[in-house]
Amino acid sequence: MGGIPLHVRRKVWLRQFLLQGCWNYEGMQNVGFAYSILPALRDRYEGRPEEFSRALKRHLEFFNTHPAMAAVILGAAIRLEERVAGGEADPRAIGTFKVGLMGSLGAIGDSYFWGALKPMASVAGAILAFVHPLLGIATLLILYNAVHLAVRYRGFAAGMGGEESAVRFLKEAGFARETENRKMVAAILGGAYAGVIASHTAFRFGGAWLELGVFLLAALAVHLITVLFRKAVSPSEVLLLLLIVGMLILWQ
Repeated sequence: MGGIPLHVRRKVWLRQFLLQGCWNYEGMQNVGFAYSILPALRDRYEGRPEEFSRALKRHLEFFNTHPAMAAVILGAAIRLEERVAGGEADPRAIGTFKVGLMGSLGAIGDSYFWGALKPMASVAGAILAFVHPLLGIATLLILYNAVHLAVRYRGFAAGMGGEESAVRFLKEAGFARETENRKMVAAILGGAYAGVIASHTAFRFGGAWLELGVFLLAALAVHLITVLFRKAVSPSEVLLLLLIVGMLILWQ
């Protein structure tokens, strides 16, 4: 039996975007995961309905992780199913692997995507929205999706290489380091956002000298936001504070 055909892998990769399409309180993302891997199961167990049924039930067990990071587990699960279908592995190894990774990948993904990448992309979009609203929206979508689609693609490919390949990808990706880097960029952009709002108001009412003073205060704001991040203050809370301050300035 050959490997999974390219068109089947393409179907699985595209279906992962519906991972949370049938989210439920009992199994959480289990239905979405089973739906995603279904084309690969049909290919591996063609003509063996009983084995196909058991394989599908395996993937209807509880599953929950960060949606973008699920691609790693999805790819590795397909590779394991190939080995099970060929009689080279115990079916229980699939559940063990999924349970062993989904918790840690959920934590990594939440910190990286929700706590660092999305705030960074949001503030960059908010700044460029002063140039044109559509430019701000495009910036947010491009910055976020360029990274998250790359992680989905590379993670899935690494998972298809097997468990060791998946773990090696997670180590080499350096998510902890990248999370800190993006938090710092978000802090700098947050200070710049505050400075842009304040300088617009200052120039309108106080001229160029007051505008210069406001930019100096914005530099201090960058330092303050950096300190807040290092004190484990949520980026979402910092962004909310900046939004409130900006709205109050503009309202005045």
